[in-house]
Amino acid sequence: MLVGQSTAEYILIKTIIYFFSYLGLLCILYFYLALSIGGVRVIAHPVSIFIESIGAIEILWYLVWFLPYRRYLHKQRAAFPPRLSRYERQRLFRKSLETTADIELFTRKWMGGAHLDDIRRENIKEWMLWALFNREGSPAEDDEELEAYLFEIEEKLGWAVKPGWGPAKSLRLNFDRFEVTHRSLIYYLFVGCVDFATTIILMISGFRFYRQPRSAFLKSFPLRPMTLLAPKQSVTPSISYFFRQHKSTKHRPVVLAHGVGIGLAPYVPLLLQIPKDIGVLAIEIIPISSRITTALPHAADLMREIGDIISHHKLDDFVFVGHSYGTFLTSLFLKSSLLESRMHSIILLDPVAVLLHLPDMAYNFTRRKPVEANELQLWWAAQTEPDIAFTLGRRFCWREHIVWREDLLSRTTTVIMGGRDTLVNADAIASYITRGDLAWTWEDREDWRRSRYSWTGQGLELVWLEGYDHGQSFLSRVFLPMIVKTIEKHAVLESRLESPLPPLPEPDAKLDTTE
Repeated sequence: MLVGQSTAEYILIKTIIYFFSYLGLLCILYFYLALSIGGVRVIAHPVSIFIESIGAIEILWYLVWFLPYRRYLHKQRAAFPPRLSRYERQRLFRKSLETTADIELFTRKWMGGAHLDDIRRENIKEWMLWALFNREGSPAEDDEELEAYLFEIEEKLGWAVKPGWGPAKSLRLNFDRFEVTHRSLIYYLFVGCVDFATTIILMISGFRFYRQPRSAFLKSFPLRPMTLLAPKQSVTPSISYFFRQHKSTKHRPVVLAHGVGIGLAPYVPLLLQIPKDIGVLAIEIIPISSRITTALPHAADLMREIGDIISHHKLDDFVFVGHSYGTFLTSLFLKSSLLESRMHSIILLDPVAVLLHLPDMAYNFTRRKPVEANELQLWWAAQTEPDIAFTLGRRFCWREHIVWREDLLSRTTTVIMGGRDTLVNADAIASYITRGDLAWTWEDREDWRRSRYSWTGQGLELVWLEGYDHGQSFLSRVFLPMIVKTIEKHAVLESRLESPLPPLPEPDAKLDTTE
């Protein structure tokens, strides 16, 4: 859930970052000032002893845990799925090239924003070895194929790429060194408290928590008391989840996959507003939830475990709702014969999986220097959080998770996204969803503005939230009920949804909705 771009929000985010990153140093500074001003009498006061103890613990936490853990994460090698055949690589390459409007901008951003004069043939080959071959090193054994791809790029560019190496540095997520920043022990304890409160609220509201095996209690920090106390155990070893029994005879159940952040806590208002007779399976993806934990299972294993959960609860006809990182599961669901046959419709909130071959998401998540408050929050809370950075940097393969338009046309799909999404190219995605290409016009943008009034819940549709950033719709008293209504209508058992969403008032006054 991103903040806005005001000065006050920037100061707030900067203060939070400094507090949770440098709490140990702040306590040492307090000790020095207290000793200098008041002497031994002040530093011996119970309050001072408490602050000084926190400082000592935090310094030890940084030295004993953070520094070794950062070294450990950086030593881990990337995990890839099986290598594609040459035919599959050609098909993927040409499909990506055809779905690219500005090839010069595409090339420059994948080269880290370098000038075209700094990009040479070997730079592009190095990038293609990562993108298509899942490897690094010498291109010699695949040079013939790489040259064929370069020829097609040159044809679209309209000029020949110079030979040799240039100063440009290609963007290769699985091989680049990812950035990790420190978080205080207090921060993780805060996350643990929020997680525990989320669990209690959902359990009181009719959800059951299905924990990991009790043997996994010490494999995740902050420790989760409900891993020991909850009576129900997940049917899989890696995934915990919340489940509410499906009772409705008029609706389908819902499967929810959350985004990066602090787990399911931000989704509590959404989960509580879904009608209580509609069954809900909320999957927890712990490695992207600001926790110190084991690595995310490989995509094939992850889908097998989710399939086991869905089969165990007999969810034979469900609506899939993915938010942000959760949209990466869409492609995996569609590739699974078990899950694909049971998934009736799709709702993508703030999708990052659509047009994943474009450099915007990768560049904004790894190379962009944060300037505004929303970018700073994203940088600290997601991009540089140790386990999130590791998951995206070593356990993520873009071609496994990319979602194409024809995938979404295979069933009823609604895409809900903000017009000011700071993470992806929102205009390109909206044009691709509505037109099938990236050549949008301002007339198209006017149609997108009106999309929330004309939504019908049939076919592939876009709901455009003008002026909203990534995740801000969950903060809106206007659009959160609209999202719930969208889910409810997708879940209706009738083959056609009879009426569009009711007209909505303008977005919240607190959020800027200008162009």
